[in-house]
Amino acid sequence: MSEASNVPHAPPSLGSKLVPLRQKSGWLFAAGVSLVVLGALGLLMSGALSIASAIWFGAMVLVAGIVLVADAVRHGGWRSRILHGLIGLLYIAVGIITFSNPLAATASLTLFVGAALFATGILRIVIAVQTRPNASWSMILVSGLLSLALGVMILVRWPASSLWVLGTFLAIELIFQGVATNMLARAIRSTFDGAVSYTHLAG
Repeated sequence: MSEASNVPHAPPSLGSKLVPLRQKSGWLFAAGVSLVVLGALGLLMSGALSIASAIWFGAMVLVAGIVLVADAVRHGGWRSRILHGLIGLLYIAVGIITFSNPLAATASLTLFVGAALFATGILRIVIAVQTRPNASWSMILVSGLLSLALGVMILVRWPASSLWVLGTFLAIELIFQGVATNMLARAIRSTFDGAVSYTHLAG
């Protein structure tokens, strides 16, 4: 037996495993740029994007309702099938109402977002006061104040705020998601730029 056969093969490194991902980092970076561009366009068309968000919400609720009703029908011996089916029918009704009147659906969703931000802000402020000796209490307090201020602004200007709230939030989310995707693509490139596939080394 030769000495070479006694030498254990080194396991493939993390870099070599992620070589295919590194090779596709260009597409990942392009996707991030596209998200940023879409988000920037969304900020310019926040009204249309708000209505589109409501319609998308209606579509998801409608599909979820159909799935729930189909599942209730399929499970004939299930004791809760009637309640399960009623929930599905309620989802379907909400979806149909959203499609029939997207402006009203947009206003309702905006009202819900404003109320949720208002309640979240109050809860975060309470948590900050309770954890005041902790070093991070000031950040929690700032976060709570911002959520509270944003919720009050949405509620005070409702229903006029319905024309921009959902679209603006979605556009900002797209921009942040695009920036994060670009950072991930650049990190993959820089971290594994010198990685060589283990199969190439073995060959």
